Amino acid sequence: MRISRRGCPATSLAAAWPCAWRWNRTIPTRRASSSEWAAAWWSRWTTMNNAALLPRPAWIEPKLFTRGWTLFLVSLLVMWASWWVFQPIEWHALAGAWEAFRRWGRFHLPLVNEDSSLLWILCPTILVLAWAGSLLLLFDQPPDWLRLPVGLVFLFLQASYLAFRLVATLSFDTWPDAVVSVLFFLSETFIHFRIALGNLSLLRLTDRSSQADESQAVVRAGEYLPTVDVFVPTYSEPVEMLRRTIIGCQAMDYPGKTVYLLDDQRRPAMRQLAEELDCRYLHRPDNRHAKAGNLNHALPLSEGELLVCFDADFIPTRDFLQRTAGFFRDARVALVQTPQNFFNEDAVTRNLGLERALEDEQRLFFRTLQPGRDAMNAIVCHGSCFVVRRSALEAIGGVPTETITEDWATSIKLQAAGFKLYYLNEALSAGMSADRCGEFVQQRSRWAQGTLQALFASTNPLAIPGLSWQQRLMHGSAIVYYLGSVSSLFNLIAPLFFLFFGAHLLRMTMGEMLFYRLPFTAGFYLLYSWLTRRTRSAVWTEFYEAFLAPSMGLTAIRSLCKPFGVGFRVTDKAIRRQRLGVNRRVALPFAVLFVLHVVGIAFALVMHRQYEERDAFVIATCFAVSNLITLWLCLLVSVDVAQEHSFVRFTHHLPCLLLWDDTGLAGDTITLSEGEVVFKAREGSPAGPFPNKAFLHLPSLQLCDVPVRVREVSGDGQASVEFLDLTLPQRRTLIAYLYCRPRQWDRPARGELRAMWEYVRASLRIYSLAESP
Repeated sequence: MRISRRGCPATSLAAAWPCAWRWNRTIPTRRASSSEWAAAWWSRWTTMNNAALLPRPAWIEPKLFTRGWTLFLVSLLVMWASWWVFQPIEWHALAGAWEAFRRWGRFHLPLVNEDSSLLWILCPTILVLAWAGSLLLLFDQPPDWLRLPVGLVFLFLQASYLAFRLVATLSFDTWPDAVVSVLFFLSETFIHFRIALGNLSLLRLTDRSSQADESQAVVRAGEYLPTVDVFVPTYSEPVEMLRRTIIGCQAMDYPGKTVYLLDDQRRPAMRQLAEELDCRYLHRPDNRHAKAGNLNHALPLSEGELLVCFDADFIPTRDFLQRTAGFFRDARVALVQTPQNFFNEDAVTRNLGLERALEDEQRLFFRTLQPGRDAMNAIVCHGSCFVVRRSALEAIGGVPTETITEDWATSIKLQAAGFKLYYLNEALSAGMSADRCGEFVQQRSRWAQGTLQALFASTNPLAIPGLSWQQRLMHGSAIVYYLGSVSSLFNLIAPLFFLFFGAHLLRMTMGEMLFYRLPFTAGFYLLYSWLTRRTRSAVWTEFYEAFLAPSMGLTAIRSLCKPFGVGFRVTDKAIRRQRLGVNRRVALPFAVLFVLHVVGIAFALVMHRQYEERDAFVIATCFAVSNLITLWLCLLVSVDVAQEHSFVRFTHHLPCLLLWDDTGLAGDTITLSEGEVVFKAREGSPAGPFPNKAFLHLPSLQLCDVPVRVREVSGDGQASVEFLDLTLPQRRTLIAYLYCRPRQWDRPARGELRAMWEYVRASLRIYSLAESP
């Protein structure tokens, strides 16, 4: 019989405590010799089955346990090597007076010098690569217990690099050197601090799908069916967009729901749409407090126990309420948020031609960071695709109106009041992303302004009573993120100070750069995508930050100086047919910086012989070339590619039949949208002429005699037909199939190496000009 550490039977201990540690080793009849023990130990280790040799928690599988011990030993090796490398730093040098302070940049650390071999210089990087590579080989996805050790290793590498930067690389030879060097160091420090806070959100990710399964079972059985009011606020969105959203809301499988159209512009077309679709219509005499005021106006005019809010472009799947309503059986739960997914491509992926290779910019936050915040009860309400308890919202005085990010303020006030907010990480809805670079940048700048406004409002997460320190830290990370755009903007400018004026950003040799900086960079680039469950690569994270840096950086500075100077502005997400065009407002700062970098690099190459420190020239030039590639991609994104269609096309292969006069043509659909169908004939090519009106049958959708007009026919048997006058039942059927099927928005994740390749590929072509229709 196996015994536990306390001498009681293992079975009884496991029954009392599932996480009990057991000695998974049968007690021998005689004591083994050291050689026998070593041979047995090595045999079990090499066969990847040491379950009978080492103490193992009962809930960990033997293979995973062996991997953990292997990783533990590798981590010890890395930590020991790192300590051995960094311990000779003379930390007492910080205690010097001004004269020593001036000579900081001249301290010589004996770790790397001109005589150091390349192998020695790359030794820390090789160790980190071996450690990171072992993680990637052993684990497809990072287990929760491994996230903390990985985060600590990253934190150690960051702290070591920044300590070296502080002690040995600042330049105080001249006042320009001192100013530029200190600013660059502060910029790097702030960015590393932002990375560390982001990694904190990755330590433990929640998964509430099992709770959602229970919720769905309870709702389907009719055991818990609270009344639900569905709010669809609108200001200037087009009628077709709202028709699609309301039909999707009405298609949810839930008996006690009422859909409200909240019109904040008092448009007759909205009232007519509400009558057509048989939903409630509400409006108010003014537009005070924008969306927050619109929602607060509707609160006393509705009576559902739960409130659901969808922006005008978001459409829920049929099981949205079934998966979320059951959470509110717990009286402490005030809000359940689901991720935002998008059925069209954002401006970056469209303009770079990476629709099938790059995830949308918000996927990291919605699918990875939010589950990490959920573990600390610090999630952020997105303003759409959420369910909130009416009594809880009324308890905090309704939706806060002090800032233009009312959703974030609502989260903070609910959490400060002691309520629980849950995050269900399932794709239960989809909406439209801003597909033009101007709207894309404007939306992110508005988020930055609203977040920084909180510093001057009663919902300041750093000062409001009732939040835990974890919640303050998580909400404070949002403020740090947007303030970090100032650092990103400075980094785009920093190399120019050396290229044009010779001001040193840092005093560091190439050997020291490879020795101290490269280990963290290599590990971060390799493991970031792995840690975020393939939702974002490190290279594209840095690109997005650079692309948004000019607009968000200036917005951050303006918001700190005049936080309430700019009002709320609705993001225009309507898909329109458009020609290729350059957004000059977005492109101008990148164009100026691009030209300055080209001129600066050329000037530095001509004058490089005059530089006393060759390494300083090489490092600054490398920074400039890196910026040059980033700026080039930013310029490409600033060119909005042509848009031929006003509807998003979805790939669907369904049998279809086109009828006109006495002729029929059978085929299979290629793409399907709200406005048209593209199909390929099974035999031959469609022969005209075609009448102005034909009829399309889609038996899989039970759509018959749908009036269409043949728009285009190609010689390979492909035809495009446009819907004419769909009846309301036909439109409901089509929209429900296109947007409301459960689990249709789940997308496979992409790896880091592919993301890096796409980054290089995008920088080597002019997609917007060469491939745009």
